[in-house]
Amino acid sequence: MGKKWFSKILLCLMASVLVVGMTACSSGGQSSVNSGGKANLKIATWAGATELKEFQGIVNKLNKKSDEYHLTVQSIPADYYKKIQTMASAKQAPDLFLLSQEYIPMYADLGVISPIDNYVKNSSKVDLKDYYKGPLDASKYKNKLYGLPWISQPVMLYYNKTMFEKAGVSEPAPNWSWEDFETAAKALTKDNNKDGKTDQFGTNIDGWPPLSTWIWTYGGDTITKNGKVVINSPESIDGLKMMNKLINVDKVVPNKTQSQNAGGPQMFSQGKIAMIFGGAGDDFEKQVGNKFELGMTEIPHNTQKATFSWIASTVMANTTKNKDTAADALIDLTNAMHDWKVLPPTKSDMAKMESLHPEKKYAIPALNASSQYSHGYNNQVKQIELDTAMYQYLYEPIMLGKKSPEKAAKETADHLKQIQNQ
Repeated sequence: MGKKWFSKILLCLMASVLVVGMTACSSGGQSSVNSGGKANLKIATWAGATELKEFQGIVNKLNKKSDEYHLTVQSIPADYYKKIQTMASAKQAPDLFLLSQEYIPMYADLGVISPIDNYVKNSSKVDLKDYYKGPLDASKYKNKLYGLPWISQPVMLYYNKTMFEKAGVSEPAPNWSWEDFETAAKALTKDNNKDGKTDQFGTNIDGWPPLSTWIWTYGGDTITKNGKVVINSPESIDGLKMMNKLINVDKVVPNKTQSQNAGGPQMFSQGKIAMIFGGAGDDFEKQVGNKFELGMTEIPHNTQKATFSWIASTVMANTTKNKDTAADALIDLTNAMHDWKVLPPTKSDMAKMESLHPEKKYAIPALNASSQYSHGYNNQVKQIELDTAMYQYLYEPIMLGKKSPEKAAKETADHLKQIQNQ
């Protein structure tokens, strides 16, 4: 999953491509029937290299089983959204494609993707009650379901157990407050070689993790479900104050240049950072190897437990000619992908985690707990633009010590209200 909010800036500029030629996107379509009587359907994915081989393997198995459809994979490993948007504006979108949660409202609002409520309701292969609330909500827009989640990857706290033990510091626990986290981070920030420069840090904050890591856990939010800007609420500012304190007062993190040059995950894997926020599916187990003992737990909290989850869904283009068959393929493909990535968005598939992903066995209790409450943003039609503004006017200024949380939150709220026409 992406680690920097500013990586979305270019995507924001692409959004305008969709607006052109979208007023009549109910015509056209990709599906046809092959000589075997199966509907030919295209499924677009951003997967490339190893991931693409794995994804193709899933599709191959489905094609062998189905008498109704044949899926052809369209790999778009670079400029994925730009190319999807270009195809959609030409009414040539793939029948099915993968969509990250922040794009659901925009694509739904423009009529690019089709609601699937009726198809799911009539299918014996889907139990919506089996889905965790967070990922299922991220696939909805205006009370309609526009996709089925195939992954929900909550932000977790990874830590160096060996470092904690050597320093005599208690390991992170699921009930940790941010004050507990701060105390440990300060104790583990050191100048080991005594040259006057810090060479071991308690944690890392460099544009990642998301602002919601603090804001939600203090009872605040950025934008409500109905689109109201609340990023400057007292609760939200309290969360931002803690983030600011860790960065600019306690100085328990590498500065932005250090982190981006060396790479926060690399510094953690090398034993230079004690605790790092990572996605549940990140491969720190592989990166760390035998260098030290790895631990994982839920992120700290203040008034409530909460964590951001990167969620992606399989969606159906509004232009597909055979929606019944395409919907059936969407359901089959999504169900099959639940066994592929960490974490599955369903409770029944979570129960198979240990056998499917043995490398995560040590963390299953924490992963189970986080899945109960992890969720995405209250995504809006202009979510990409909103995310960009929050990074530009709030996250980066605080990270660089250029603005106080109060000032940054107020200025950001003004910009977000302009985007939301409030």
